[in-house]
Amino acid sequence: MNKLVTLDLWQTIMGESDFSSFSPDRRKLKCESIYLYLKKFNKNLKYQEVEDSHDKIVSLIARYSRFHSDLLFDDWLIMLIRMIDKKNKFQLNNKQITNLGEIIDEIFLTYPPDIFKGTSDFLDYLIKNKFKIGIISNTGFNSPNAYKKLLRKNNIYYDVLSLSNEIGIAKPNYKIFKLTLEKVKIEPSISIHIGDNPVADILGATNFGMDAILISKSGRTKPVNNNVHQVIDNIGLAKESILSWVDKLSK
Repeated sequence: MNKLVTLDLWQTIMGESDFSSFSPDRRKLKCESIYLYLKKFNKNLKYQEVEDSHDKIVSLIARYSRFHSDLLFDDWLIMLIRMIDKKNKFQLNNKQITNLGEIIDEIFLTYPPDIFKGTSDFLDYLIKNKFKIGIISNTGFNSPNAYKKLLRKNNIYYDVLSLSNEIGIAKPNYKIFKLTLEKVKIEPSISIHIGDNPVADILGATNFGMDAILISKSGRTKPVNNNVHQVIDNIGLAKESILSWVDKLSK
């Protein structure tokens, strides 16, 4: 029977060079692009209104995830517009709202996060050894389509993909793990999740009955308990950890 390895995205297989998920440059470009687009509908729009509203949305997304939930990307987009356009002067139609989302995504795809060294080799190992591969990730303020394009561009293969702003559920909610495993018909007992967040990734997975590997980012994070298969510095060390996990299952 196939075993399942699921991966987090941010700060596990992708992110900034300092292991963060935040890029000041990308934030600035997003805010500038949002401002230039929306200014066409209200010439009196102030840039600071856009920047403040964007940052509030990003903060809200993080707050929602702490309560194990998320909204769909389109809902966050509409909320952003309402924050900026409190007097409803823009009168955007559905197509114009979609265009705004595409502008935000274009910045993300033009100035993408790095794919961490070791990711491709690890995925090649999993494919060669007939593991099923899943991605389970909380998302931030980019659409599911943007993530899919980024993964495709970087040849990041997966059998199943669960993104919080596509299904409205965020880690550590057990439901996002349950939905993922149900799609590939694999039991938690022969599944393992790899991620950098001790709560969202490790507790989320282990509370559902999966094993888990914590990415410590060179010792920056530590598990909250001993219920973790291994702690490793980065994704480049994951192959050896999976080998020891398979050995544990066989005993």
